[in-house]
Amino acid sequence: MKNSILSLLFLLFLQTISSQTLTLFDCWEMSRNHYPMLKGKEVLAKSTDLNIKNIKSKWFPQLDLVGQASWQSDVPNVDMGSTVPGLSVPQAPKDQYKIILDVNQTIYDGGRIEARSQIQDIAGSVEEQNIEIQLYEVKNRVTDLFFKSLILKEQEELFSHKLELLSSRIQEITSAFKNGVVKKSEVNTLEAEYLLASQEHSSILHSLNVLLDNLSSYIGRDISSVSFLHPPLANDFLNPQQRPEYRLFDLQQQQLNERSTLTKKDRWPVLAAFAQAGYGNPGYNMLKDEFDTFMMLGLRLKWTPWDWKESKRKTMVLQNQTILVEMQLETFSVNQSRAVSRFEGEISQYLKMMEFDDQIVRLREDIVVQSEKRLKNGTITSTDYMADLNADIHAKINRKMHRLRFLQNMALKFIAGKSVND
Repeated sequence: MKNSILSLLFLLFLQTISSQTLTLFDCWEMSRNHYPMLKGKEVLAKSTDLNIKNIKSKWFPQLDLVGQASWQSDVPNVDMGSTVPGLSVPQAPKDQYKIILDVNQTIYDGGRIEARSQIQDIAGSVEEQNIEIQLYEVKNRVTDLFFKSLILKEQEELFSHKLELLSSRIQEITSAFKNGVVKKSEVNTLEAEYLLASQEHSSILHSLNVLLDNLSSYIGRDISSVSFLHPPLANDFLNPQQRPEYRLFDLQQQQLNERSTLTKKDRWPVLAAFAQAGYGNPGYNMLKDEFDTFMMLGLRLKWTPWDWKESKRKTMVLQNQTILVEMQLETFSVNQSRAVSRFEGEISQYLKMMEFDDQIVRLREDIVVQSEKRLKNGTITSTDYMADLNADIHAKINRKMHRLRFLQNMALKFIAGKSVND
């Protein structure tokens, strides 16, 4: 029973530790969710929906209420008094007043409303995709901070180890000095190196804290220790996704195609029913000088058969804009291919370096072991020993850095994404 409880507690402990670790993919996802403009997508979606509803409302009856008061210098009149004595023909008043309610109902618009709705929908998607591109660009900054933190972590651990070694050597050389085996200057040299290493270690810790604070601001979570960052594996970056810019170019092409369709449909006739009701003086009977009601029902056909080649010029403009989008797509693809090639070159370089790192570290470790023995015997100086120790630390830093730089370039190649033809 006791062993079962201990096992359960151990599993819970491991689960807690696992939940605290952050992979690079976790940081990418958290930085996306924490990015302020992510909420902008929701705002844009709502705005797009409202704009589309406004456009489609044109299918509903359009009501206009017009009021008018006017005076005019002359009105139609007939002078019959000279030809027919005693005959008086009434005439319209020069001051006129009316209030009119106009109702228009579109019956056929040639597909204009639907085309404008499609254009607005795509325009909203374009704006949302621009936000996606901004979110994607954050990945590069997060990746840089993530790997810089891991590299400094390795350096900090190696310098901590160096301080431990120097502390042991100082104790040993101090004892040897008391026994008259070495000179006081040898002790002073090691103590000075210890202080320099402490200074370097403190600087690394400060830089690491700055990086972690910066990374925390991107992901919206406080990273108190670099130990929470879990280094990725090379296999994590084998299946890159297509960049969001390709989706943007596709949407822009769709938008231009819909605008071209709208330009053609703008040439088609529009059929609408209308009704007009009003009250004023005069009414439709212009010879009746009194307030009266009036009403009219009918159909209205509107068509512009000749627009002085305006539609043709609009089409040519849209064709030029399409060419520009194609050029932007081609330019982006070329730059993307160059970036991928550059990262592949870096990956290949670090792979070659990593082939020799283990062998170099083993040789340096053997040299340091021999230097320790000779230092204790007084056959070499502390300066000689420090040269070998620093070379050993430098080799181990290089081995760690090469591995992390290799993974970083794998991640950057992954971010660069696959091309549109892949």
